[in-house]
Amino acid sequence: MRISRIALRKLLIGAILLVIAAAITMFIKESLDTQDPESALPILSIEYNGTQIPPSQEGFLYRAGYEWNFFTTVERRAPQLAENDLPLVPLDVSSQAELKLLFSKEPSGLKVLRASGTSSTEFLELTDASDGTFNTPATPGTYVYKILAEWGNRGYIQYYFSLQVR
Repeated sequence: MRISRIALRKLLIGAILLVIAAAITMFIKESLDTQDPESALPILSIEYNGTQIPPSQEGFLYRAGYEWNFFTTVERRAPQLAENDLPLVPLDVSSQAELKLLFSKEPSGLKVLRASGTSSTEFLELTDASDGTFNTPATPGTYVYKILAEWGNRGYIQYYFSLQVR
């Protein structure tokens, strides 16, 4: 079956128009995302014993800083507070309970670090949490977690939250 020149020309024009429409759409999205970069970032929520804790729960989860690459710009926000001054409200949890980190867009790299006490700045990496699932400590106390999530060449985000183990 042979395609006529007119049909081939129509297919070529259609493909070119499709590429132009995609480029315009990406340009519009880029413009909107750079005007409000916070809304373009992936969202983290945490699941505790099968129940999802909404990211909007007051004071529980704090996005400290990020660097995010858009098509033409890079947006950066350095942590605005020192780790000791973070406005974290600890979530009451039981010991050895399962926590799961849920991202709206799956990161390519993930580090989970934990410090004992709210004034501690010595974070230790949890080696068994690279898949985003880990257990709360067995020892009662207050623990601060630092999450470092990376999305390849798109950027990274740094989160903090606190748990009170009973």
